[in-house]
Amino acid sequence: MTKETLLPLGVILICTVGITVAFVLSARLYRAAMAEYRAAVDRMAKQQDQVSAQLTELAGRVTEVERLLRSVD
Repeated sequence: MTKETLLPLGVILICTVGITVAFVLSARLYRAAMAEYRAAVDRMAKQQDQVSAQLTELAGRVTEVERLLRSVD
């Protein structure tokens, strides 16, 4: 092979390797970001369940206080 054919093949090879590396790294970054997102969603769901339970408990207490106030009148 001559230099005239090796140079374009080398450039094509370097571009192909660069694109492949960029694709692999971006895929890894995407997977890491999605894992963090899922963890955050799980934490938020647990917190929402806790808040819902607290609101249910408070609603029960308010109902009891209203019942007591009505019984006093």
